[in-house]
Amino acid sequence: MHAARYLKAITGLIASFENQELEAVHQAAKIAADAVLAGARLHHFDTGHMKQEPIRRAGGLLGLHHLEMRLEVDHILPAGRKAKLTTMEQQYFYDREELADLLLEKSHVEAGDVLIQVSNSGKEPFTVGVGAGAKKRGLKLVVLTSMEFSKAVESKHSSGKKLFEIADAVIDLRAPMGDAVFDIPGIGTPVGATSGVMTAVALWALMSEITGILADAGQPPAVYRSVNLPGGFEFNRGQQELYEERGF
Repeated sequence: MHAARYLKAITGLIASFENQELEAVHQAAKIAADAVLAGARLHHFDTGHMKQEPIRRAGGLLGLHHLEMRLEVDHILPAGRKAKLTTMEQQYFYDREELADLLLEKSHVEAGDVLIQVSNSGKEPFTVGVGAGAKKRGLKLVVLTSMEFSKAVESKHSSGKKLFEIADAVIDLRAPMGDAVFDIPGIGTPVGATSGVMTAVALWALMSEITGILADAGQPPAVYRSVNLPGGFEFNRGQQELYEERGF
């Protein structure tokens, strides 16, 4: 059964993550927690499919601030002309390095803050530009990336650097080159993407560790409760007040 093959592969990656990445998770969490205790803020940036995963989720931090840039070209195709680009190509702007500075200039980040940045390959000009621009502005950079994938591809950024090469801390998602994990005869390309699942695993391991470090320091952070539980909305209102008072 192909579903069983995928589950075996993904559970193997999770086991590998547990065996190999817990110290990296702790070091990244320590950077984040120390910054929070010093009065700084945490930000999250992801250009992939999991960009909303840790945001406003039950068990997640109120003090994690999502950063996103939306760029959409909307143009009706004139009669008699063929489209130059597919819809996906038309909306793809990660090859535009100069947009990174625009994003950061319009954001609320400040020196001393921590940017948690997710990128499977960590090679695109915009993606690397955001990380480099954050560091230039005095932020600490925590990167979640797939090292096997990233080391096998060339950077497209003008510096020649990939995201993991400029980070203060790196957590390896352990997804394979090309993301998909096994072959099915007749398909012609591997199937079963892994980076989404591994991003969720890594993010929640990191969020859990940050929360625990802060709690152990006597400064438990504001955390969301599921609104589907009794009293969920009321609990979250109290947590929002705590967050606004302390900043975390």
